[in-house]
Amino acid sequence: MSAAEHDGYLAGERRPGFRPRRRTLHAVVRVLVGGGSVILGFYMGGMNATVYEAQWNVSLFSAVVVIGGPIMIAQARQQPRRSRAGRIAGTAVGAVGLLASVVTPIQQACCDAAWIVSLGLPLPWTTGNGDTWSQAVHEAWHGTWDPVSEIANAIFWAYVGMIVAVVIGLFQRRSQLDRVDAGWKEDGVQDRDGPA
Repeated sequence: MSAAEHDGYLAGERRPGFRPRRRTLHAVVRVLVGGGSVILGFYMGGMNATVYEAQWNVSLFSAVVVIGGPIMIAQARQQPRRSRAGRIAGTAVGAVGLLASVVTPIQQACCDAAWIVSLGLPLPWTTGNGDTWSQAVHEAWHGTWDPVSEIANAIFWAYVGMIVAVVIGLFQRRSQLDRVDAGWKEDGVQDRDGPA
């Protein structure tokens, strides 16, 4: 290899934004997080069937995490073409869902108390009970809270946002492909690859 070829090779490797170690590290982290999410989702699903008596909120958490894990792993291999609308919608769904789940009280039917209220969706991070609705909500807000459930809710809503962003990106990509096909047909080309 001549000195000029060597310099060109190095210049190509050092182009702006090219960081092979950073890309590899991101890919490894995505694979680990995605694989861990799938394991967590199946574990929670199995526990839900046996311990939690098939509660809908645990089933919802398990399903979203099991769906989001492979998407995260797929993103490690190839970055999907997410559109700006997909990123905005996914971020909005994740942020609004997380904030709404933190502040929206959900009534539960249980035990002997007149009102039982939990905060957090899908997994409750605090629960309060009382003789009136406002008393139960007040106790939920000022009672002890479970940080593990709140972190799990943040993971859940992050995955929901990511799934929304990917789905919107797929629909927009499909519409772009349809426009390209229509353009080819208008030009009288039957096959995109050209004549045989």
